[in-house]
Amino acid sequence: MAKHKNGIVIAVTFLLWFSVYAYLPNFTPYMESLEFSPAMMGIVIGSYGLTQMLLRIPVGLLSDKFGRRLFIILGMVFTFISGFLLFLSDSFIIVLIARACAGAAVSTWVSLMVLFSGYHDKEKTVKASGTLNFVNNIGQLCAIILGSLLVSFTVLQDRAAFLLAAIAGLAAFIFSFAIYEDRQIIPAGNPQNKARFTDVISNKTLIIVSLIGAVSQLVTFSTIFGFTPAYAREVFGIDSLGSGVLMFFSYVPTAFGALFLSRFLSGRFKDYKLVITGMVLMGATTILIPFTTAYYALIITQIVAGFGRGISFPLLMGLSIKKIQENQRGAAMGIFQAVYSFGMFFGPFITGLINETFALGAAFIFIGSVCLILTALSYFSLRKLDL
Repeated sequence: MAKHKNGIVIAVTFLLWFSVYAYLPNFTPYMESLEFSPAMMGIVIGSYGLTQMLLRIPVGLLSDKFGRRLFIILGMVFTFISGFLLFLSDSFIIVLIARACAGAAVSTWVSLMVLFSGYHDKEKTVKASGTLNFVNNIGQLCAIILGSLLVSFTVLQDRAAFLLAAIAGLAAFIFSFAIYEDRQIIPAGNPQNKARFTDVISNKTLIIVSLIGAVSQLVTFSTIFGFTPAYAREVFGIDSLGSGVLMFFSYVPTAFGALFLSRFLSGRFKDYKLVITGMVLMGATTILIPFTTAYYALIITQIVAGFGRGISFPLLMGLSIKKIQENQRGAAMGIFQAVYSFGMFFGPFITGLINETFALGAAFIFIGSVCLILTALSYFSLRKLDL
């Protein structure tokens, strides 16, 4: 039964992230081909984070009351809608709505992560987080590879990737009905629910790791999920397949960094030291992007940044609920993911504005510097918590 429970959540997680990322390597160049301005592209990319910002706390709170499974199923509906809308139309409004729907879909990552963590003992929370993040990254990696190949070698081009996303979303929806939830659901009127949010939101560990998570996503969605493919196309003249290759070399180390964390690093080193190491790698390589003089050098920056993201972000996710009791974990994970969604929204938005005013290279230097400065400041807070 345990293997069946784990397997279904793993399958849904894989298909969810596969659907959302099937078209991502060429999404920014696709919007450029539609003659969207940098600010417009920043709004579209940022809408993915804005939706999560608005939904993740309510999803976390409501899933604590009514269960996770319902919200996971609803999320998979939005996964399908997102890909299908992109397949149907290329108008700015439809593209914006579609990407916002993708944000609504992954808002249920709250429920998936908490549900999966609940299948394991409390002391294994970080390890479980690393395992599911590995599946998350593998799903994204497979989507990047297949989506890029379809765009490059089929007559449908970008629409082939959108259709692939819709099909994966439909499969995720079907699989989600098999999810088993073996927890006691607390009735909506229970007094525990009234005190839950204030109790959780005042947790110091949750506050600090959520802010660091926001910085991590600020960097990620400004670079490899935002403007790095556009930069590579502008400076090095890469095509759609080249964008996929760039993202592939970012995601391989991210996926295996998460696996390496869950299997070897977790428990052997202080968690906060691993978080800081990963964040420094991300910030430093972002600053280096505009100084790369060859495509392979740009790939190296993404390999290093990807590994840093792979070891730091699953830790942050696990730490956000590690010291939270089970019937409050949905709220805690919702807060964590809502806060880091600020980075998803404001990162691309700020990068797009700087790109319009100055240059994309200046945006990378600014974002990387912000990451390093805030990481240095967070080091002292994390050390006091002795995580």
